[in-house]
Amino acid sequence: MRIFLDVGGHYGESLDIALDPRWGFDTLYSFEPSRTCQRLLRSFRDSRLTIVPAGLSNKQTTTTLYGSGLLGASVYADKTQSDARPAQETVALLRATDWLLANTSPDDEIFVKLNCEGSECDVLEDLLDSGAICRLTSVYVDFDVRKIPSQNHRQELVEQRLRDGQVHFVTPDTLAAPGGSAAMRKWLTQETPPRRTALQAAWRYRLGLHRPPYVWSTMVARSVLPGPLYEQAARRLGAQARRRQKAHSG
Repeated sequence: MRIFLDVGGHYGESLDIALDPRWGFDTLYSFEPSRTCQRLLRSFRDSRLTIVPAGLSNKQTTTTLYGSGLLGASVYADKTQSDARPAQETVALLRATDWLLANTSPDDEIFVKLNCEGSECDVLEDLLDSGAICRLTSVYVDFDVRKIPSQNHRQELVEQRLRDGQVHFVTPDTLAAPGGSAAMRKWLTQETPPRRTALQAAWRYRLGLHRPPYVWSTMVARSVLPGPLYEQAARRLGAQARRRQKAHSG
């Protein structure tokens, strides 16, 4: 099977790209510990998709997620958040090695996207230590750990271990892409051998029938509004604005 692991699902920005049938994924898992984000992710309509209501790490435990629901939410308290009063939430973490060995097989093609605000180093070190990393076909990793003062020294060490272990991985820098959607598409274009897809599935994706209404409206707004106007509207009307209003009214 060809499997996609979306580690750090947020509002489905990467998931929306990975669900394109051109990549030929048989199964997709999106790992997201924030309950706010989980509700939106569960609104994606695709039978191949499973939402895992937890983050991946180097052990199974519960911890505090700082900035829950924000794009930069992290289990590390010293990571700066975009919200002046970021929400905190107690969330579940799963050990990456345990989940991988229990839910995949050595014959699977496994593509992993890691964009999880510092936890990428916990995940990768755990898989390297256990040897389970050999199951991964290709890894896209955005080293958000560089944004965390107490943890940023780990990036260089983990990258060297990946190279020493001959793990196939890419970053926005190695892709010469700015990150986000552009880097994701470039990575998948380079790494996933093409598969023939059913015409119905291709049209369903092109029409956006898999998308939750919030994701659909966000994409339309982003395409028609000038950048500053879109950002202003997102701050006032977006999901995070509604979350803050609900918290204040409660």
